[in-house]
Order: sequence, then structure tokens, then C-alpha cells
Amino acid sequence: MSTPVHPTRPKIVVTSDLHLGITTEEELRLLVERIAAEQPDLTVLAGDLGEGLDNVRRCLRLFQGIPGEVAVLVGNHDLWVHNGGPSSLELWERALPDAVREAGMLWLEDAIWRRGEVALIGSIAWYDYSAADPTPEPRTKEFYAEYKARKFPDAFFMDWAYTDEEFSTICGDALCARLDRLESDEMVRTVFVITHDPVFDQQMLRKPDDPKWGIINAFFGNMTLGQRLAPLRKLHAVISGHTHVGRQAFVEREAGKPIVVWVIPSDYHTPAYVVAPYDEGAD
Repeated sequence: MSTPVHPTRPKIVVTSDLHLGITTEEELRLLVERIAAEQPDLTVLAGDLGEGLDNVRRCLRLFQGIPGEVAVLVGNHDLWVHNGGPSSLELWERALPDAVREAGMLWLEDAIWRRGEVALIGSIAWYDYSAADPTPEPRTKEFYAEYKARKFPDAFFMDWAYTDEEFSTICGDALCARLDRLESDEMVRTVFVITHDPVFDQQMLRKPDDPKWGIINAFFGNMTLGQRLAPLRKLHAVISGHTHVGRQAFVEREAGKPIVVWVIPSDYHTPAYVVAPYDEGAD
């Protein structure tokens, strides 16, 4: 059923973790039909589109006929090297942006989408280990880097020289530069941020009795970026993917209204979407 939205506000749908190649094309077609029925002004694909570049392109084609505009982020799986294809750096810098633009869609890593007083921006928001569960004796970043090298798939399927800290800083700086522009733009009142990785603790699933889960959370979020976003007065909501575990919460702050934070409950074979929320008390 279509979700009603105030007529003066753009209707924004966000989906993620589509994983075409694991999730079937028919399963994604059903998702596209459901999103199309929402009659969105903007649909955001928030990363992990397909397993391999060919599947990314197939995934984009499925969304080409949807009402409204489409904006795209990528996730960690989209940067994996498949069958002698482009390197991770080539995927990030050229192949993926080109595929998005050739599909007639907005590459959201370097763009701002605007409609009236509403603006939306996005980032992959790469993890920097800050989302790991706290421990009585804090672990070092070297610990998480070494753990990743032995056990986390990104280390086996990505081939670039960036450290996770370096890449997370590059992505975070670019996002915050665009946010600063929106903060000073008198025509913008409401800002949505879409990220692949969660950026607030309220978006994370914690399992205090599962030490392994607490370590793996290091690769599931970027709390450092959340700290940079929290003071921004126009920021209304952050919607993320990556973990496949749906979450809805608020981030309280000293000045201004709480930030709405969600994680999309999209998983292998059960792709899902959300309709971006507005402040019900606003005009």
C-alpha cells in the first residue's frame, strides 16, 4: 500500500543491500513493483547492488523505469573484484560512477539532490572500526586491521592500498563539505543523509554476550562520522543499510530536535525499502 506523504514534501524511498547475483532478478522485480506503486519523487539505492559489475548494471536497469529520479550509492560488495574485472580503485573512481550515469541516474557520492526546501546527500560512509563493541580494555586499530586481514571478506575481495581509516576519512570529508554548504543555504530547511554503513550507535545491533559479534561490528559502522553529523541543525534523518538488520531510533542532541535514524531491513532474497520520514510537527 502506498504511504501518504504531505503534498509539499518530496516522497523519498530508500532501499539497499539488493545483492543481485545472490538475490534473484525476480525477487528484485517484485521490490521494484512495490516501490513504483509508492510513486516516489526519488528512489535511493544505498549500496551493495550486485555481486560483480555486470550484476550492478543489471540491477540499475531494473530501476530505470521507476517513477521519479533515482540516486545511487555503492557498498563494500560493489567494490569487490570479480573474475578478473576492474580493480577496486577502478570500480570506485570510474566503472561504478560511469555505470550509474549511463543508466541516467545520480551518482550520490558527489552530488546534492534538492526539491524545494528539502535536500538529500549520501555516502558509502566506510567503516573505521569505531563501531566495534566497547570492551573493558580497548582494542587498538591494529587489532581490527589484523582481524580483518584474516577473517573479513573485504580483505580477500578488495585490492586497493587504502587503509580503512584513510578511505573513511576521504568519504567523511566529502560528505561533510556538502553538508556545510547546505547548512549555509537559506533555501534549505530539511536535510536527509543516506549512508551505506550506519553512523550512529542507535543503528547498531549489540550482542553483549557475543564477543565475536562485537569485533565484527568494527566493520559495520562509522561512529566517527556520526559525531561529525550530530551537531548539524538542519539534519533531520539518517537512513543506512549494510547490516541487514532493521532499526528505528532517535539520536537526542543538546540543541535542536532529535535526529531520526533508521537501518533498512533488507537482506539476501528479502529486499526491502523504507519511505523517508518527515517531522510530523512541521508545516
